[in-house]
Amino acid sequence: MAVIGITGGIATGKSTFTEVLFSFFPEAHRFSADAEVSRLTAEDAEVRREIRILFGDSVFLPDGEIDRRVVREGIFGNAELRKRLEAILHPRVREAWVSLARSFRKSGRWLLVEIPLLYETQGERECDSVAVVGCSDATQRFRLRTRRGYSDALSEQIRVAQMSGSEKCLRSDHFIWNDCSLSCLTRQARLYSVWLRDRFC
Repeated sequence: MAVIGITGGIATGKSTFTEVLFSFFPEAHRFSADAEVSRLTAEDAEVRREIRILFGDSVFLPDGEIDRRVVREGIFGNAELRKRLEAILHPRVREAWVSLARSFRKSGRWLLVEIPLLYETQGERECDSVAVVGCSDATQRFRLRTRRGYSDALSEQIRVAQMSGSEKCLRSDHFIWNDCSLSCLTRQARLYSVWLRDRFC
């Protein structure tokens, strides 16, 4: 069938939209870049070794888990450090999902790919359609502050480090506005699902 890319800025509601869209494609397979990063940092010995070299032993908690707060605050306060971490993770994540995408396309199955940095990594080239999820700046800041507990300064550092929502919107095939209720988001997902089946089935 098709590979559907879902992207957008932090805290815009990508995961929620993907979950809702998946309800209209129960036969589809889902890939989450964030989940793959979590798997790599928890299970891949080489990735963990390279992260230890980059950040030092303090990046690991007593139970062996990576302290995401230390990593997050480190990379968004240091562009060079962020690039070095991306060089560790991005090629591995890309290899995983691109291989999956090519396999699914050949077999005629649906694949929903949720990748925050899809355009930044030129991943849209591997997708048959891309939906960008966006919301107002005020809503994004509110979600980062209340749902994730990020300071205003950290939130702004993260927002600035990513491609702007307006730029992603201009590049997208479909734009999903998520300054709304779940029922409104569901209606948008339903419309998109109808278009996708009409276009690719």
